[in-house]
Amino acid sequence: MSAKFRLILWFTLMILLLAAMVLVFILVINAHALPNDPAERLVDVVLDNADDVEFDNGRFDWEDLDPYSHGVYCFFYDSQGQLRLSAAPAGLETDLPFEPNIIRSVEIGGEDYYLYDAYVDMSVTGLWIRGLISSADESGLMHVILVLTLTLLPAILILTIGGGWLIAWDTFRPMEKILSAADSISDGADLSARVDLKRGPKEMRRLSQAFDRMFSRLERSFHAERQFASDASHELRTPITVILAECDRARRKDKTEEDFLGSIGVIEGQARRMSDIVQQLLGLTRMQHGTDRYPMKEADLSAFAQAAVEEFIPAQDRGISLETDIRPGVMARFNPTLISRVIQNLLQNAYKYGKENGHIRFSLWPEGDRAVLRVEDDGIGIAPEDLDKVWQRFWQADPSHGDEGSSGLGLAMVKEVAEFHGGSARVESEPGKGSVFTVIF
Repeated sequence: MSAKFRLILWFTLMILLLAAMVLVFILVINAHALPNDPAERLVDVVLDNADDVEFDNGRFDWEDLDPYSHGVYCFFYDSQGQLRLSAAPAGLETDLPFEPNIIRSVEIGGEDYYLYDAYVDMSVTGLWIRGLISSADESGLMHVILVLTLTLLPAILILTIGGGWLIAWDTFRPMEKILSAADSISDGADLSARVDLKRGPKEMRRLSQAFDRMFSRLERSFHAERQFASDASHELRTPITVILAECDRARRKDKTEEDFLGSIGVIEGQARRMSDIVQQLLGLTRMQHGTDRYPMKEADLSAFAQAAVEEFIPAQDRGISLETDIRPGVMARFNPTLISRVIQNLLQNAYKYGKENGHIRFSLWPEGDRAVLRVEDDGIGIAPEDLDKVWQRFWQADPSHGDEGSSGLGLAMVKEVAEFHGGSARVESEPGKGSVFTVIF
């Protein structure tokens, strides 16, 4: 049974239950507190007609008078006793003399009736009003209630069922869109599918936004997984090839212990390179997924950066000098391990692409509620069309420079760490003049 059908069924049952309870309540009240007395209705109807009598320009206005109401038949006589208006069926009229303001019991055609007379004095003339009602009449309040119930209840039920169906249809219609997007992503057909619900109930819009956020995380996860597999297979292909080739060469050509030790050294170097690549890829992926915890703490970033720069050892000594301009007392909330990687990677990159006997300048200063870290070099620089590529994994401006074992993951790690700290990373460069890398926390 669908949710829409259950919702409509619930509305319908509640309306029926409410109508039944109200009807029972009225019946009880009518039986105990409001007796349905025909004599009282007789007097009320006659007096209501008496209040409506109008005499103008020598004639009575009969349009406002009601010859029959709530089981009461009214007869209107002029002052001479002539019947002027009546709606009673033949045989109900009686020739009893008028006695105003007295309820009398009469028998007409073998049935008991109540009779009541009222006289309306209009100065120049008068009007007798005689009311007649069966003593067993039950067309009073309860009759009206039953008529209204039988008339209105079906209409209310139709409105309830129709309105409930429309509301349920409009409420659950977005679910079809959500399910369609979920099925599309589940099948792997379109990871970019989104519900993007613009109209509909507030709750459904919030549900749609929650699903869209979940779909975005899933898409990022799938892309990160694919990127990791692609990067790893691409970058590990070379060292694996070298290892296999060296093993084959050693098996065929190595004869002495020195030959075997040389082969093992080559294999170990390539294995260490593979291990470093895997560790960096895992670090990037886990940072993107948030699966690794990197606790943040408030500390003196100036002192930490000074220590990290002093501990830095370049991969090659190319006669490059390193200057520092670190503003003391820069406090920040950061993860020491990650910031250490940023400093090491930026300095290593500057040494790798710096010119022989060149200069590197490391700077750190506060700027409002931010900390700005900058590394400048006077090396080969980066072409304008390649500036956006420096943050991509494994991209290198000129692989012929620097150490051969570089993985090309250093700047990608810098960007991820900067964003992990709520900041950003940018680069400015000019070919032949050097580059400036700026990281803002």
